[in-house]
Formats: sequence, structure tokens, C-alpha cells
Amino acid sequence: MARSINRKELKQPDEFVSFWTRLGSSISAHRGKVIAACVIVVGGTGGTWGSMAWKQHKATRETEAFSRVEKTALAPLLPEKTEETKPADDEGEGMRFKTEQERLLATVTEADAFVATHGSSGLARRALLIKANSLLRLGKGADAATAFQQLAQDEADKSMRLVEQDGLALALEAQGQIDKAIDLYSSMAIEAQQVGNFYADRALFGKARLLQKQGKGKDAEKVLHEILDKMPKTSLRRDIDDRLAALGDQ
Repeated sequence: MARSINRKELKQPDEFVSFWTRLGSSISAHRGKVIAACVIVVGGTGGTWGSMAWKQHKATRETEAFSRVEKTALAPLLPEKTEETKPADDEGEGMRFKTEQERLLATVTEADAFVATHGSSGLARRALLIKANSLLRLGKGADAATAFQQLAQDEADKSMRLVEQDGLALALEAQGQIDKAIDLYSSMAIEAQQVGNFYADRALFGKARLLQKQGKGKDAEKVLHEILDKMPKTSLRRDIDDRLAALGDQ
């Protein structure tokens, strides 16, 4: 647009004025390009800030909407003598349900509504996890298994995948597929080694519980002792001791 400044051109004041005059003329001659460049810069900056503001607003609304799913799942039940369910207000505050089944059905509905509005990633995956758990508690083992399996196979977070697989194992157990559930708990214990044995004790405990359920007490004891040997600081220590005591009495 303008040639580089030459120090010799700045020796005399009139030449200095002449230089800026020529620069001004050059800008004037290329006014279209200059204006276009300014628009791009300002527009780009404004677009960036606008995009950030929009994303922040979207995230806030998504979090608020997700809180409704959580509030529904955790809503208290009305006293037994109360005949009517108290619906949620616009903010989801103060909702209460007459029965556990009503609360679970409402939770599934809220989770579906959230996913329909916000997609199936991010917080929507947590909403789907809550839905899967609600389906399991409603006795819909097959539907719950499908939901947990879909979450687990698409899960990038190895720790969350273990949690989702735990739900799948419970759903398989609910359908009477004990052997499949045991196999899943075994594979979970192996996967847990990739994340510092997170959830390994729970996976093995689930396996031991199902082995005991099948009447395989000795095998169950072996798995329980494996937990204590490999993870002596497990938070399940009391549960393991109680189950070992029960197995010893059989």
C-alpha cells in the first residue's frame, strides 16, 4: 500500500509532511481494500467474542436443563397418605412423587426430553446414564441393557466406561443372564488395570456375589480374597468381610 519509510525522506519538515501526504493519498487510492481489511479484522474479532458468548450461554442453559433431570431423579416421595402427585414447577423446584415408579418414569421422560433438545454428547450422556439406571430400577432389564451397552461402546473415558459396564452387568443379571454378567465383571477387572485399578474391587465383588448366587461358594471366596490381596485398602472391606463370614457359615 505504501512503500517502506526511508530515513532520508525525513530530513526536512516539508519532506516529512510530503511523506504523510503521499501515504494518505495511497490509502485514499486503496480505500476499498483498507475498509475491507478493517471490516474483516473487526468482524472477525466480534465474531469470535460473539461465538464465545453464544457457547457460554448455550452451556449455561444446558446445565440448567440437566439439573432438572437430576432433581427429578432425586425428588422426594410424598407421604403415603397423600393421594396426588405434586408436579414440578417451571424451575423443577419442590417436585415430589407419590411412588417410586412415578418418579422413575418421570426421570426417563425428562432424560429423553433433554437428549432430544441437546443432542447425545456431553451432559446428554450423563442424562442417558440416569435414564438407563431408571429403566433398570423399573424392571425393564432388556431396555436398560441396551442403553448401558450403547453408552459403554461409545464411551471414550475409560473410568466412565467401567461405571456403564457395571450397569450393563446388573441389567444382564436382572434378565437372568448370570454367566454373561460374570464374564463382563471379569473383563472389567482387567480393563480397570488401565486406570490404576479404579473400579477393579467393585467388578470383582460383583463377580463374587454372582458366583455365590450360583452356589459356587468356594469360587466366590477365592475372588473376595483376591480383592483383599491386591487392594487391601478397598472401601468394600466391610462388605467383603461380611460376605466371607456368610460363606464360612454355609
